[in-house]
Amino acid sequence: MLARIKKVEKVLKAEKADVLLVVNNEGSGQPATSWLSGFTGSSSILLSTKTKRFLITDGRYISQSKKEVSDFVVLISSRENTTLQIVNRYLAKTSFSEILFDGGVTSYSEIEELQKNIPTALFVSKKNVLQELRAVKDTDEQDTLRKASDIACRSLHALIPRMSQGMTEKEIAKILESICSEEGGEGMSFPTIVASGRNGAFPHAKPTLKKIANGELVTIDFGVRYKGYVSDMTRTLAVGKISPRLKEIYEAVREAQELGCQKAKAGMTGAEIDAVCRDYLTKKGLGNYFTHSTGHGIGMEVHELPSISASAQVPLSAGSVITCEPGIYIPNVGGVRIEDALILTQKGSHNLTESVSKDLIHL
Repeated sequence: MLARIKKVEKVLKAEKADVLLVVNNEGSGQPATSWLSGFTGSSSILLSTKTKRFLITDGRYISQSKKEVSDFVVLISSRENTTLQIVNRYLAKTSFSEILFDGGVTSYSEIEELQKNIPTALFVSKKNVLQELRAVKDTDEQDTLRKASDIACRSLHALIPRMSQGMTEKEIAKILESICSEEGGEGMSFPTIVASGRNGAFPHAKPTLKKIANGELVTIDFGVRYKGYVSDMTRTLAVGKISPRLKEIYEAVREAQELGCQKAKAGMTGAEIDAVCRDYLTKKGLGNYFTHSTGHGIGMEVHELPSISASAQVPLSAGSVITCEPGIYIPNVGGVRIEDALILTQKGSHNLTESVSKDLIHL
């Protein structure tokens, strides 16, 4: 945790702020709270200065906070001494003039309550400051993400032989989620996507009672939670024999995705990686059907920084973990998406989900 605390100290210095405030209100600021302090409870306020660190939570978490938190002083609130009162009292008796918070996580009403009691302090919002702190993963985080991805890969390998024509999308999703649990997953990263035939034209389709049928493609997008981190991967499979046109679309997406994986490395911008995949699909005449960004960061959340999109102009750092997931979605026809998770290095990347083949698998 000390290396992460050092990151906070650097941000405070760069922003000329005195303290970082992280409000964890029933989970809204939980990833940053856990990342900084180890505390996994759903309600707390964290204060981190250049020299002192406090975690304030309530009586539900006395034992949990003692077990999980080591580098922060833990203060327990009560009805008579609420969390906000403790924070107000601490901040009011210090000489802090600038308090930094993430406006994308902490609501204005929460800050307003603090401002009432500390009128001399300047509360400064910097959106995504917490995600920026977490964007580059240390070796422990990379190892955990690798294990989460391994669970997902093993689960998909186990699912494919159990899939057959006539099964519903919901049945497939339920079986996959059960396998993920058996393989060591601690829940799903997000609602599992199983989209067959025309449903594949919806990037975030929900599994339905539709039965998968001969001649269709089936897109499976899922991830597992493991020790506070998540995986994310997608494969598209063929049910029986598919048309030459669907095969052509699949191969174009596969080639674009593999090109993106091969080119991705630290120092590139998210926009440059996005362009690799997008330009290839445009040359194939499919650019108008690629309707989302090429990828995103993953870590404690399934969508976090860095962004892999046309507007992402910041050079990526080694240790960033991103997805590469171009997709094509044609209304009333279907869709294809292929997704891997990559750890970026100076020379390239390590693919966390490469053990599941991207050659078209026929059920």
